[in-house]
Amino acid sequence: MKEGFDKLKLADEKLVVLLNDGDEEAFEILYDRYAKPVFNFFYMKLNSKEKAEDFLQNLFVKLIEKGSQFDEQEVFRIWFYTLAHNQCKNEYRTLSRSRVEYTNVEDNRLVNNWESSSERIDSSIFSEHLTLALNKLNDDQKSSFLLRFKYNFSMKEISEVLECSEGTTKSRLFYALRQLAKELKEFNPY
Repeated sequence: MKEGFDKLKLADEKLVVLLNDGDEEAFEILYDRYAKPVFNFFYMKLNSKEKAEDFLQNLFVKLIEKGSQFDEQEVFRIWFYTLAHNQCKNEYRTLSRSRVEYTNVEDNRLVNNWESSSERIDSSIFSEHLTLALNKLNDDQKSSFLLRFKYNFSMKEISEVLECSEGTTKSRLFYALRQLAKELKEFNPY
């Protein structure tokens, strides 16, 4: 079996070690695993395709530059999403200082392909309303929601990424879900 095939089976943590040793293929494998979900994370938080692309590129540059700071005993996914979350926090701080707001909500095209066009339209409408509702949440609630329901992080993992207790994470999710239910009540069939 070729060396490259063996690398595909390696855990992320081992790939970072290889990356730190200058292995370009390890970087490519990590990029293939994380580019799309992290891009979607940025897109959902920043509501801008261009910013999401820029942030994604910057995040992978940080991986190359700061990969040596990664402790092999940590979970890479948590460490990487923590870097991504911190980039967004820094952006929010910069925006709050300059008093610029994100008001441009682009089409949210993260919807799966559906067989019927009416289902596609319904999904698109719901997706747009969900994006608008998510934008009304505070940053911590939005991050908690996305990490839990879009990226399937556990409560413990979310707490590590957001650097808070599990109780705080549960509370943030509770209030986020309550607010989303209120904002999206028109889609509730009951």
